[in-house]
Amino acid sequence: MSEPVEFIPLFPHAEQLDVGVLYINQQVMALDLIIHDAAYSYELAIEYLSENRFNPNNFKSIRSELNLLFNWVWFVKRCSIADVDRVLLRKFVDFCNQPPLHLITHASYPFFIENKQLHTLAPNPKWQPFVLRDGTRYVRKTATLKAQLSLLSGFFLFLSDMEYCDKNPAAVLLRRLNVNNTHVIESPDEEKALSELQWKSVWQQVNQLGTTQPEKHQRTRLLFALLYLLYPRVSEIAARPGFTPMMSSFVKHRSGQWVFKIPRSKGGKSRMIPCPDELIRCLSQYRRYLGLSDLPLPNEQVPLFVRHKAGTHGREAGILNAQLGIEAIRSIVRTVFDTTADVLENSAPHEAHELREFSVHSLRHTGITTSIAAGTPLQVVMKNAGHADLSTLSVYISTDIQQQAKSTVTRVL
Repeated sequence: MSEPVEFIPLFPHAEQLDVGVLYINQQVMALDLIIHDAAYSYELAIEYLSENRFNPNNFKSIRSELNLLFNWVWFVKRCSIADVDRVLLRKFVDFCNQPPLHLITHASYPFFIENKQLHTLAPNPKWQPFVLRDGTRYVRKTATLKAQLSLLSGFFLFLSDMEYCDKNPAAVLLRRLNVNNTHVIESPDEEKALSELQWKSVWQQVNQLGTTQPEKHQRTRLLFALLYLLYPRVSEIAARPGFTPMMSSFVKHRSGQWVFKIPRSKGGKSRMIPCPDELIRCLSQYRRYLGLSDLPLPNEQVPLFVRHKAGTHGREAGILNAQLGIEAIRSIVRTVFDTTADVLENSAPHEAHELREFSVHSLRHTGITTSIAAGTPLQVVMKNAGHADLSTLSVYISTDIQQQAKSTVTRVL
């Protein structure tokens, strides 16, 4: 008979997200040798928690649900978070409805305890993921289940935005629950790609900023050119634990073609993306402004996007010449979108409103969509985007209503 699976606290308190807990980091790195993308999915979860750290109640609830999910997926099913589909998540819900007795405690305990002598945190041996405060039988209410699925749906939506997974199994299960209660949650029909007007306006704004404020926005021009022309995931060009993109990510292939090398991404895969001449021109302009040679040298240790100000917290606090993180990149994109929306407010209010709702992922979506529309073979787009199969590209095809209207044959009543 197999030993009962023990769950452990995986996610630190809000104030420790940037530095982590040594014991947990070691556990995750060991798991990464068995489950190919354990470390990457964990980094994404930490990033999602970071986005919610300033709302204590939300943070605590999200952390508890992610802790349950990651423990069950890793230690019970021994698979990747990317493998979680509707069927698997249903089994997870069943597990939570009737958890093993050894995972139930009668009081809430903190995740970690502090070793005051060593100034380190360790898992609290009294902690368990399920709490039975009254009675002798663990029972979950429907409202609790809905709250769990709602919180996990937000996480899977985030993973989808990060191009880590393609579906939201929690949203599917939540809809099925609501169907039984005659209340269906409908997902909005949103287009993630910028329209032609929106992209042209954004790129015009970026170039204008690059000319009038080069000390700040030469970097912005390269960032937007890279996101649009190569459509990488934001996590592939931002600093994260164990990964710092450098200028030397741009490599001259033996064929003479410049490529952008992504050493490891979703699923642990690496890839090289050919760079258009326009992108190389933006790269050269930015490098000249930094006082560097036009093109990177092999193994050049200069961050891809150099900070203008020193970091204030985390691993690179006080360091000026460090690579931008995901939040900093998002902030730059958000600022440009908002500035462009202000310009469009009077002439194109609908497009302006949409721009304010878009995210950095919208640039990847726009790049893929326009690349397909321009006639780039789907197999090439798939390789450049880092997708595993062609079916994933279906979300980028025929999403533009104007294109659909042009392509629809007019019929007479």
